[in-house]
Amino acid sequence: MAKVISVSNDIVEIGEDNGTLTEVRLSDLSFAPRVGDIVDVFRSENSLRVTLAQNQHQGGWPVAQSGSGININLSQLQQSTQQSVQPQTYVQAGKVVNKLAYILCAIFLGGFGIHKFIAGKAGTGIVFIIFCWTLIPAFIGFVEGLVAIGKKADANGNIVV
Repeated sequence: MAKVISVSNDIVEIGEDNGTLTEVRLSDLSFAPRVGDIVDVFRSENSLRVTLAQNQHQGGWPVAQSGSGININLSQLQQSTQQSVQPQTYVQAGKVVNKLAYILCAIFLGGFGIHKFIAGKAGTGIVFIIFCWTLIPAFIGFVEGLVAIGKKADANGNIVV
C-alpha cells in the first residue's frame, strides 16, 4: 500500500511502505488524486502502474472519490462492487525532469554524468566522472540525449527518466 503525499505542479508524490518516494505525472493517472488517498503501486521492469485502492473505507462503508459519503442499501453495494472495474494506469517509472535541460546536459556534459545527477542517479553520475577519461561515458551520454529527444514531454516540458 502507498499513500499520496502531495499533488502540485502536475506532479503527484506517492510515499510507499518501504520508505521510497515515487513521482508520477498527474496526466498519467486515470483518477483525481487527493493528498491522503491510498493507492496501489505495481512495478515492472520498465513501467509503474498506479491505481486507487479499492479498500478505502470510512466506518466500514466506501467513500466516494469526491469525499462526500453516500447512503445506499446493502444490495446496491454488492451489485455495484461486483460490476465495477477499476481502470488501470501505466506510468513509466523514474524521476520527472525538464526535457531541454536533460538533453543539453546529456549531449554536451554527458561525459561527466551531469545528466545523471539531474535525474537523481548520483551513483551512476559518480561512475561517469570516474571513467570520463575513457570517453565511454561521453558516448553513452550522447546516446541518452538522443533517446530523450524522442520522448514525449508533458504540458510543462517535462519527461520521465
